[in-house]
Amino acid sequence: MTTKQKILNEALSLFSEKGYSAVYVGDIAEAVGIKTPSLYKHYKNKQDIFNSCVEVFSERMGNIRNDLQLPGSKTASFSYETVTEEQLIEVANGLFLFYLQDNVAAKFRKMLMIERYHNPELNKLFEDLFIGGAVAHEEKIFSDLMDAKVIKRDNPHIIALRFYTPIFYLLQKYDMRPNEVEEAKQELALMVQEFCKTYKRKGLRE
Repeated sequence: MTTKQKILNEALSLFSEKGYSAVYVGDIAEAVGIKTPSLYKHYKNKQDIFNSCVEVFSERMGNIRNDLQLPGSKTASFSYETVTEEQLIEVANGLFLFYLQDNVAAKFRKMLMIERYHNPELNKLFEDLFIGGAVAHEEKIFSDLMDAKVIKRDNPHIIALRFYTPIFYLLQKYDMRPNEVEEAKQELALMVQEFCKTYKRKGLRE
């Protein structure tokens, strides 16, 4: 790991523990084991470090879509017309574990949860990624599933809320329970199965 990567990693760890506002450049340098002037050789200031965290997070987001082979990704292995209940559970698990355990995504999410109460701009970013933006993304997916006649025609926004809200709840529930991941996955699978019972129409096989 390069010094620049170490700076980013330690900064994100500190941001996730204390919030962005409470961390100073000197704190980051100390955590890395370098002098503050040496840190400025790699990043202009704390904002520059934060911007790099956003870039890394965005890159990881793109990678997880490819890893899960979601429709629309470069590695898509199934379409909305052919998706099975088992595949939906795998996708839900993959996204859930990404936000819960990924070294970048989990810290980034926790940082925003702390900082949203102090910084309007970061609160907007949190809402764009994990509240309104997340629901809008799910809404588009369910609209596509309706068009493909996989699930029943209904209000896609309400369906998105009913699907995403339990996932968001499980993230909060298991955030501080790293040894209970299997229980979380079981709860998530049951949620997806119940959702399918309610909304599946045809093409969504058991």
